Amino acid sequence: MKTARREAIRELVSRAFAHARPHAPRVSPDGRRIAWLEERGGTDSVVIRRLSGGPIQQLTGTVEPVTDLAWSPDGRSIAYLTGTSLRIARLRGGDTLVVEHAAGLSQPRWSPDGERIAVISRARGWGQIVLLPAAGTALTQLPAAITPSGVDVITYDWHPSGDEVVWEAVRNEENGNLVQLTISRTSGDKSERVVAGADCWATGGRWMPNGDGLIAADDRGGFFHVVHISTIGVRREIDPVDADDVLASNAPDEIPVPSPDGSLVAFLRYEPGGCSIQVRQIADGVDPIGRRLDAFPGNWSALSWLPDSSALVATGQSEAEPEDIWLLPLRSAARRITDSAPLVLPAPPSAPIVVSITARDGLPLKGLLFLPRGASASARVPTMVNGHGGPTWQFLRSWDPLVRSIVEAGYAYLTIDFRGSTGYGRDFRFALHDEWGHGDVHDLVDGARWAAEQPWSDSRFGVIGGSYGGYLTLCALVDEPALWSVGIDRYGDSDLALSYRLGDRPGRLDVERQMGRPDEPSKAPLYRRASPIFETEKIQAPLLMLHGRKDKRVVPRMTEIMARQLEIESKFHEVVWFDDEAHGWERRENQRKAAEKTLDFILAHLPPTVKS
Repeated sequence: MKTARREAIRELVSRAFAHARPHAPRVSPDGRRIAWLEERGGTDSVVIRRLSGGPIQQLTGTVEPVTDLAWSPDGRSIAYLTGTSLRIARLRGGDTLVVEHAAGLSQPRWSPDGERIAVISRARGWGQIVLLPAAGTALTQLPAAITPSGVDVITYDWHPSGDEVVWEAVRNEENGNLVQLTISRTSGDKSERVVAGADCWATGGRWMPNGDGLIAADDRGGFFHVVHISTIGVRREIDPVDADDVLASNAPDEIPVPSPDGSLVAFLRYEPGGCSIQVRQIADGVDPIGRRLDAFPGNWSALSWLPDSSALVATGQSEAEPEDIWLLPLRSAARRITDSAPLVLPAPPSAPIVVSITARDGLPLKGLLFLPRGASASARVPTMVNGHGGPTWQFLRSWDPLVRSIVEAGYAYLTIDFRGSTGYGRDFRFALHDEWGHGDVHDLVDGARWAAEQPWSDSRFGVIGGSYGGYLTLCALVDEPALWSVGIDRYGDSDLALSYRLGDRPGRLDVERQMGRPDEPSKAPLYRRASPIFETEKIQAPLLMLHGRKDKRVVPRMTEIMARQLEIESKFHEVVWFDDEAHGWERRENQRKAAEKTLDFILAHLPPTVKS
């Protein structure tokens, strides 16, 4: 690629990262203000503004990034997490410490009366709910948890009375694919009752506004459905369509949400490459709107209702739209609340194409194909094949400057929702059990072979991915060494058994749920087969590895030992470390640096063949 063209692509990357990403929106109890997280001065801070518009006010200014926030019931304060501390910022000034030096805090939630703040803490080794006083002297030690030890709470919700919480967790030690919803008292008497998940994965329990039952999602029928669950466990499906799954990722911002008046439920439904916002009447499952509520096809998240149930607030993004916060009225047009779009950026080459591929064992697969301008039978192009993270996830149409720049530089970009991906039902998810680094890698290879038969392909390939996708990059390079011209591994595993022992507990439980324990005699061979570290001699393609030094999910040791083995085998590779990052890149300057390093490496070792 000519120098001028290369510099133009680098300028595109720089522009695409020029604006901070607004995320984690929270509407005030009176519906007049909205708070969210946005990078200010190199770290995420809480900012607020009126929902109707006006100036944005920065509410916090901490050295450590803010990771979560929650409005007080009176709308006068915001609780937020930063580092190992829980703090309260008051809108009229003042900042109070609630607790400090508390390990592994997440999901602060005020009690309905505003006197207590619940939070999930990992201080005792498991994710447990603890209740903290919202006023008084700051604590240096956490009180006893209201949920049992040995169980990791995934998400939870206060009962409107404040007397109970419902929480989600894996409670069946023999089957990690059964996820239960449990109701516990907040008085500390340890009484509890399981109301869902005895025979399925039940997720995202949210109380009805009057406290009469829960809204949740479960996969009892093989696909995730939105359900109403009574306080004694009676289940009723609200959305019974056996089609693309309701999005049920365990993330607090991606679960079904009942409206404040108790008549409607909003949820996210997968569609190829994205998810759409759906609304149903709780009583009969009828769609009261009859149209798409989201502003454009893409990746929507963080649903919440206005207090009068007239509109939703959500974040939306796609390959053409950077992540922004939107107001989505039920009866009128959507309105953008934030605007993070770069001022000058060319339109993307084209919308992605949904492709259907058949794996070698007959399993049908879906993927997304991004084609550069001019790609055709007379102007063929190389292809970068992507494996998404997770693995229990799927590729979603998102604002990704790296993907954008790769396509602008003249490459096709093919993403494969390999076996184990979400959105295609329980059987498809379970098809990855005992198949890490094997069946999923074959799906990526089969995707590349499908692409090689297309008229626009020049039959040259690279493989790229982050987290689990980075791991798949390494696996693909040893599974079909001659197929690939370049590989990009972003913070991926290399030795699965060692990663199981060194990584954090949530990641370990995820591996165990799908692969068993590496010390089980029947599982040890599967763990070895799933570990590319033992076959580095097979790798032929130049390899770039990027990793954060603070990563606890995939520890830096994974890249260190891979680099050592590649050095022993005299394989061409480069390693880029980010000292101030964990699992992925939070700081925009690091995102930009990682994208530039990746693009330069691809251009050097898999040069494009057409002007795009």
